[in-house]
Amino acid sequence: MRRPTYQSLLCCGLLSLSTLASLPTRADDTPGPTPLPAWQTLEFEQQAYFVTARSQLAIAPDSADPTRWQLTANSSVASNSEDVVLELAPADGQALRRSRLSKGKEQRYKTYDFLPDYILRVRHDPPADTAVPPAQWPVSSRKKITYPALEPGAVVTDAYALVLLAERFSRSTEASAEVAVNTEFNFYRVRMSHTDGPPLKVDYQLAGAGAISASRQTRGVALQVSPLGEQREKPDFSLLGLNGDITVLFDADSGLPLQLRGTAPRIGSTEINLKAAKLRNSPE
Repeated sequence: MRRPTYQSLLCCGLLSLSTLASLPTRADDTPGPTPLPAWQTLEFEQQAYFVTARSQLAIAPDSADPTRWQLTANSSVASNSEDVVLELAPADGQALRRSRLSKGKEQRYKTYDFLPDYILRVRHDPPADTAVPPAQWPVSSRKKITYPALEPGAVVTDAYALVLLAERFSRSTEASAEVAVNTEFNFYRVRMSHTDGPPLKVDYQLAGAGAISASRQTRGVALQVSPLGEQREKPDFSLLGLNGDITVLFDADSGLPLQLRGTAPRIGSTEINLKAAKLRNSPE
């Protein structure tokens, strides 16, 4: 199936809920480039059974193409970690290219090009020379991943982008919005809806301001996750280590994502909390 390109969506004026392009990106709704979020970097942490899981997100204009954004993410738990670099369209979060370096018992480096008709996945395996950078590792396989049946104007993105898109949705008046998330070979439909945000006690470090320890009012966004199309592998949706349906609580004033609530493997219901943040214009 041919996935409509972002340019064709603009020409056709298909600004449906599923594109997220109709959601507010500017506080004053004036025309212009989509502004970056207020945050520059975020660090999350969750501890259970003497194991600490950490995730760090950062977003900035793509150095090679300022019309794109680049979201970088690092997640680690025990001896396993992954580094993801996602190039995406600012207006709606559409994934354009993704790379993922996985480290554990084995190392793997994969790239994904989100093309109009399919996703091209290229896997690289490490050579004997450990000094060779991952992008130069020998190619071990190339696969074309076909898109599932999608609604017109549907956005296909990566799970990490949901932190950005959910905050944007939290400021909208739309009742719901949907995106498709690609993991490896599987796709998932993620439906966002507003939910009550309870007062939340926070404790995190804000660059340039020090420790923030207080009760904050929040806005909640519920992420309802369901399989989309044929599942070619076992369930593998995950956002910062959480599976299934997730609730994200945002600071009602700053928009910072303060907490994610969901289910983690071998732990059950749990929470992942913001531990550090740097705002875009904050002093060093």
